[in-house]
Amino acid sequence: MILRRNLAWPGVGILLALAVLAGCAGPASSGGRGPSSGPTGAGVVWRSGTGADTVLDSYRVTPWNTDDADDPRAVSSPDAPGRTAVEYTVPGGGTRSELEPAYRSFRPGDDYWFGFAVYLPRDFPVDTSDWQVIAQWKNSGDGSPPLSIQVRGGRFVLDGGEGIGEHWSRDIGPARAGARTDLVLNVHFSDDPGEGRVDVFQDGREVVSDYRPRGGTLYPDEVSYLKTGLYRSSDIDDEGSVYFDDVVIATSREAASTLASDS
Repeated sequence: MILRRNLAWPGVGILLALAVLAGCAGPASSGGRGPSSGPTGAGVVWRSGTGADTVLDSYRVTPWNTDDADDPRAVSSPDAPGRTAVEYTVPGGGTRSELEPAYRSFRPGDDYWFGFAVYLPRDFPVDTSDWQVIAQWKNSGDGSPPLSIQVRGGRFVLDGGEGIGEHWSRDIGPARAGARTDLVLNVHFSDDPGEGRVDVFQDGREVVSDYRPRGGTLYPDEVSYLKTGLYRSSDIDDEGSVYFDDVVIATSREAASTLASDS
């Protein structure tokens, strides 16, 4: 929830300026480790790091994002030779292992591209009917996010809106265990269902075009911030791990698609 207060002159200008600056850094309680240590390039505004000693420095220090699970860790990529991946592991009955990219929150009118190079190992429970979130644009208040990517029923699925009673779900495509998938999304952020929209490319092919969730892509009077990892139902008995070879936030599809090579 966003709190509003009546500010008295003469300090109002200073306080408003500080509030704007704080908002640009993401959730006020999330201290950043530092800027992205990964390569940027034209159109890339944030990228996960590339080295084992620096990749986690790309993310905020948010210990509350680990709940009944292992802390995320830097490991050798299982599919991209020479690349460092971030591994998120949740045991059976566990709930959450996530990280927040050290980038600003998303507001009405923002338009960004997001690239995710995701590897699901062979034993990942892709066929469960329970929810498993691998990326979410979490609202600043409580409850379920306005937009997320889930794995269930052998599919990648867009899901959101439950936090305002407007739940929706949209299929993306097959979720293959033992393989890497590149997902590139364009999100126009708005709480207006007529304005908020999502496009999705899976492994270079457009699979969702100009989808407008009935709950919008933001909640009214709130901002959202990105989280990656594994957040899932505690009813799942099997251990699950997700590997992110690369995560990119960009201003164009071309920039968001410059994901770490898997060959």
